[in-house]
Amino acid sequence: MLARTKSVVGLDIGSSAVKAVELAFSGDEVELTGFGQVEVPPDNPAAKSQAVKDLLSSGGFRSKRIVTSVSGKEVVVRYLNMARMSQEELKNTISFEAEKYVPFPIEECVVDCQKLEGEEETKKGSNMPVLMVAVKRSQIADHLKILSDAGVVPEAIDVDSFAIANVMDLCRGTNAASSPDEAVLAFVDIGLTKTSVNITDRGTTLFTREITMAGQDFTSAIARGLNLGADEAETRKRREGSESQEVRTAVFSALEDLGNEIQLSLDYFQNQHQKPVGRVILSGGGARLAAAQEAFERIFEKSVTVFNPFASFRVSEGIDQDLLACTAPQLVVAAGLAARGQRG
Repeated sequence: MLARTKSVVGLDIGSSAVKAVELAFSGDEVELTGFGQVEVPPDNPAAKSQAVKDLLSSGGFRSKRIVTSVSGKEVVVRYLNMARMSQEELKNTISFEAEKYVPFPIEECVVDCQKLEGEEETKKGSNMPVLMVAVKRSQIADHLKILSDAGVVPEAIDVDSFAIANVMDLCRGTNAASSPDEAVLAFVDIGLTKTSVNITDRGTTLFTREITMAGQDFTSAIARGLNLGADEAETRKRREGSESQEVRTAVFSALEDLGNEIQLSLDYFQNQHQKPVGRVILSGGGARLAAAQEAFERIFEKSVTVFNPFASFRVSEGIDQDLLACTAPQLVVAAGLAARGQRG
């Protein structure tokens, strides 16, 4: 008999665009069956709802299963060292522990946790590593309102940075030759308003941080350096960012500042865990700027690659391969959300 095909749409509602990726799972095979992106004005929930509706209705997606995500200042992620206990005891305890780390009233938050047993040495001690996530209920409510107005009920809500690591695990399982094999990887997602850093060890997330420097800072630097308006600077960044020496020169200082902030995160992780980061993997719209990859390789003194997860999957007939390759870095979070479909 043929294996039953499961499919999920990962829906990434970002600051400047709504992105969707549909992955279908049949046995061990993964197929990209649809993708799309609609740009939206910042801070406009109504526009985002309409973009979600338009994208899902016109994008040719077959699945009604939707997984989405949240991120930002009202999402708190911490890695805790707690006394060893059962999962039930942990669930009962984590809210009290979270109060030490969450900067807003815990009763205003949804708190979740997960044991991290990736390192063998931690399984034998009296303590255990725990991943704790707290999200303000108001942010979840706002996110759900955008979806509800678009007629969408999500199956799950994840966190952006975790989604990127999920899709790398999926790539490894599908085509190990096309994905990095280092134990420790740093994922750097450069969006419009923030850059997220997520460091994993053999697929287990051990460090997460958000930096408030990102693509809009590149645009501002180009505008100042070339004496342009914001819209024209954004156009020049997108059109000439890989070739124009003028743009490279203008954006140099912004790349240096962001690269140095990321390096602080890499140094902190390596000092805490005594493990070197093997490779830095870029995603997000900012990763399309070729000067970013070059600058970061010089600053980090490590290999830096731009993530294209779709190189590991089958791609359905009729999908525009050139458009997919061009937009792949911006679709990584959406692909990671769709990767949850592998679980059933």
